[in-house]
Amino acid sequence: MNERIDDVDKLYKPVEIVNLITTLLFYGGAALSIAIPFLVEKYNEDVIVQNITIFYVLVVVLQSFSQNIVSFYLLPRAEKERRKQLLSNALGVPLTHAQTNLYYNNDNNVGLERLHANLMENSFFGKSICLAMLKSERIKVSLYAIFLFFASLNRDVELGILIVLTQVFFTGGLLFNWLKLEILRYRNERVYDSLYAIYLSQQETSNGNGMASLLDIFADYECAKSSASIKLNSKIFHNLNPTLTEEWNNIKARIGIVV
Repeated sequence: MNERIDDVDKLYKPVEIVNLITTLLFYGGAALSIAIPFLVEKYNEDVIVQNITIFYVLVVVLQSFSQNIVSFYLLPRAEKERRKQLLSNALGVPLTHAQTNLYYNNDNNVGLERLHANLMENSFFGKSICLAMLKSERIKVSLYAIFLFFASLNRDVELGILIVLTQVFFTGGLLFNWLKLEILRYRNERVYDSLYAIYLSQQETSNGNGMASLLDIFADYECAKSSASIKLNSKIFHNLNPTLTEEWNNIKARIGIVV
């Protein structure tokens, strides 16, 4: 079978949709919070002001709900299936009915050596995609931080607007989403380097020490994804996939992973 199959990918589609909704709701709420003081001043009718306030509260509640449903249900569900599928592929045990074909690019026999290769491939792609995503995130955070800094120095800026800008930066996810992505990139890189070192040292994963080391790295990799709670950008993955696959094939040939 030469067709690529990834049944787990469909579980990430709702994550992408709800993340988009969350982003739109957040910036909609931020825009409303800036506009409300001006609208209140323009429309003195109690009914209009009340309706605007109710709508703003509704947007904030929906944004909070959509953000938390991704963090506590949709993404953990998808990651759980991906973890089961990783172990199923590596160890030849059907822990899940979800199937993949041509998702992992190695031909090791089932066992810990295959798990080693799968983890190394995942962390290699993970750190590369995180780095690509960080290019725009670093620019966005830097520009926003500069804008916020100069706005705070400008005495002509309304206090309400300054409060909203600060809220967007610190509590709206802009700063901490960037930090989480930086940490996820670093931890993926650390996992990859650890696995690469095992191959270079030719440490056997079949003995107790090698097995313990590999399982410890596996746990570290899964904890990194869980704590970050970030869905990697699918568009960036598809754009980089041909280049990264070629690079991964060169790495396999260089260090002796079965090809």
